[in-house]
Amino acid sequence: MLGVFGLGLGWVGMTGACGSGETACPAPDPILPDTPAECGAPVEKPCMLYRIPLLGNPHMDVALRDKYIGAFGDACYMSEDNTFDCFYKTWQAACADAVKIAELAGNQPYDRGYTCQPVGDGNYTLQVGADIALKITINYQAAPRQTPLVEVDGVPTEVNGPYRNLTEPKKLEVGQDFYCPSGQVDAQANPLNQHDWILLVNSKAHDGQLQSDLAGFEYPCVDEECKPTICKEPLDLKTGPKGDPYAAQVHHVVPRKDQRSCPWGANSNKNAAVISRKLNRYLTNRNPPADEVKRLNNATAYIP
Repeated sequence: MLGVFGLGLGWVGMTGACGSGETACPAPDPILPDTPAECGAPVEKPCMLYRIPLLGNPHMDVALRDKYIGAFGDACYMSEDNTFDCFYKTWQAACADAVKIAELAGNQPYDRGYTCQPVGDGNYTLQVGADIALKITINYQAAPRQTPLVEVDGVPTEVNGPYRNLTEPKKLEVGQDFYCPSGQVDAQANPLNQHDWILLVNSKAHDGQLQSDLAGFEYPCVDEECKPTICKEPLDLKTGPKGDPYAAQVHHVVPRKDQRSCPWGANSNKNAAVISRKLNRYLTNRNPPADEVKRLNNATAYIP
């Protein structure tokens, strides 16, 4: 148990208390167990996904890239190596989109009606023409990390939030949570992990009151009657209980995992923000909104 600041990270979704028979409102998320106060194990295995063979040059051709993203959504992304591809968790989803590639690229559309066939090495082939030799391959391979740069006003931008002046932990890794040793101690000389140090720095800066680094941020949610509405992030946050929607949590601006469940955001203090549990749940595993990054990058840096 981490004490007064030991608050777990939120889950995806929106909480709503529906009346009898109401099905439109998401169910409340379960309360997470006590979060371990130690660093997690490093990510050792590559993130294996299914890649479809795109046509054209979408990593340079922005219009074509937008077509692929518009058709295939979050499967497609720019990597930190400046490549653009579309990766899928399942071969079925990859094959379903692969038949649309040629048409999106402005070429003769692929023939439809064929199904993917296993090659035996984890890959699949999909016939795309009447000739059996006309095939494309869906490769099962290690997916590169999505770029942590967020497009803000048309410019790929590094997240450089209000905790940027805090000394980085010795263990700085992609996909790591904020529970690594910070190298700092509290008033009783007890070692602090990153999570607790960030909350302590925030509290000290506001005379003991935890405050959201995204106060005033608006986002879609549901009201008590499960009707869509717009929520606004409050200024003052609570220390608990951990299930309270306005309990303070330390949020990865670039999430720990991307929308394909692959490691993405690191435990850099620059990538941290203190926000409410409710907003954290909304932002979890989403591509960071440009407005969020702009607000945090422009915020005054905390003094360690």
